[in-house]
Amino acid sequence: MGQVQRHLYAIGVSHNVMLPDMLSCYSLKEGALLRASDILKGSEGVFGHLILSTCNRVEFYMEAESLSLARDAAKAAAALGGERDAGAFDSFAYAKTDSEAVEHIFKVASGLDSMMTGETEILGQVKAAYALFSERKTCTALLNRLFQKAIQAAKWVRTNTRIGRGKISIGSVASELAERIFDDLSSVRILLIGTGEAGGAVAEALALRGAGNITVASRTWERAHALALKVSGAAMPLELALEKLADFDVVVCATNAETPLITSDKARAAAAARGGRAQFLIDLGLPRNIEENSDTENSYLYRLEDLSKIANGNMASRKADVEIAMEEIRRRAEYLSDRIFPNGAQNA
Repeated sequence: MGQVQRHLYAIGVSHNVMLPDMLSCYSLKEGALLRASDILKGSEGVFGHLILSTCNRVEFYMEAESLSLARDAAKAAAALGGERDAGAFDSFAYAKTDSEAVEHIFKVASGLDSMMTGETEILGQVKAAYALFSERKTCTALLNRLFQKAIQAAKWVRTNTRIGRGKISIGSVASELAERIFDDLSSVRILLIGTGEAGGAVAEALALRGAGNITVASRTWERAHALALKVSGAAMPLELALEKLADFDVVVCATNAETPLITSDKARAAAAARGGRAQFLIDLGLPRNIEENSDTENSYLYRLEDLSKIANGNMASRKADVEIAMEEIRRRAEYLSDRIFPNGAQNA
């Protein structure tokens, strides 16, 4: 019998192929992520795997026998064995093989495939995914080498180009938007709902830009209180914050809530109670934290897509840095591919 062929595959969906509301349906968090991993572990022809699930992408990296078996495994994992719509995932999913998959994860880790080009959170998310699946012992030698080199490439981009020094992130762009609107943030009343990674980044970025009146709300009082102390702000129970929406000039939502925290009725009632004073709503949640049609004459709603336009507008002035980063990424990806796929990428 001949030796079983082994290939590298990257199969997934991202903001490039799927709208945010649909993409959020396939997000894999905590228990769901581990269940998807178990499905891949038991899939025919799959020798190892790593799953990268963020707000903007769900990708399955596998060393597997063939593309058809890898696609079947990814489809089953994305659908969690039938709990979700496997057909929609499969119809949108891209599949990259061998050297294409290498270049893809290098771009992803470096922030060059992000909704906000050059954003910095993705490298931490890639590192966290690699640490988790290394601990679960699902990474083969090939996957270990791939992700170690991807992380090194991302660090090079961050260190050697202005993309890295720009610190483009959800937090920095959200705070930049608030500063653009108000100029001086010292007296602006800001409500931040959410104490996770995105919420913490926004709070710190706002504080650095001089915001002096930040209120943090969360379902967990201890987390709200801890983040509020960090930015010299105040903490408030979530239910009370939602009742007092009209008190705030800027409301930032960054939670993993499955249904909108702020309905259009709540948003419009808050806008009416402000007596004509403008209110700005910034929704960083996926799924959406603020219901559609929540903006009115004096209430303005911004979503992740709007922030990405600001970030990418900022990056336009750094076009040369993007080109330098892409050239280095391609060089490193080609170098690695030549060593792990000596006969070239195969469309298995």
